[in-house]
Amino acid sequence: MLKVAVMVANQTEDMELVVPVDIWRRAGLIVKLISVEKKKNVILAHGVKVSCDEILSKENLSKYNAIYLPGGAGYTRFSHEIAPKLVAFAQKEYKNPKITFMALCAAPACFADWGILDANVKVTSYPGVAAGKFEKNYVKNDIVISKNFITGAGPGIASDFAFKVVEEFVSPTKAKDLKKEMLY
Repeated sequence: MLKVAVMVANQTEDMELVVPVDIWRRAGLIVKLISVEKKKNVILAHGVKVSCDEILSKENLSKYNAIYLPGGAGYTRFSHEIAPKLVAFAQKEYKNPKITFMALCAAPACFADWGILDANVKVTSYPGVAAGKFEKNYVKNDIVISKNFITGAGPGIASDFAFKVVEEFVSPTKAKDLKKEMLY
């Protein structure tokens, strides 16, 4: 079963956090919200207040087999200065095929900033983010799965992104059933 550590920062894009978490939990995935801030409580990009399950400094990331970075302006907080534990984990484990790294919108830029995109990994992101970050890795698609990376282009495809993760890690049938139940 996929265990997802969802990184959350102040100014995280609301849809990119809430929609995937909701869909993944409906699918039976184990999903924990991990604040990269000093407190469990964060304020998302549009003023929604969220209480995370834990703060990063107290969490053991090695118990998860997926790390998800939602975008929005908060993605810049997934940095070595603010979240060194996250960056160190990613730099150590990015070639581990048993760990999936997922990001939406602007957050795939973190993978470039952390130096974990080799030449064979393809990613997508919010238009314009790739410039100067990962032009050689960039693919203009809504969702890109490449090796152990899953990336999405932006908030409008948050549902499709979440359902794609369900297809990959649970089953296409489960994703189809959830879509039907949710009138998607």
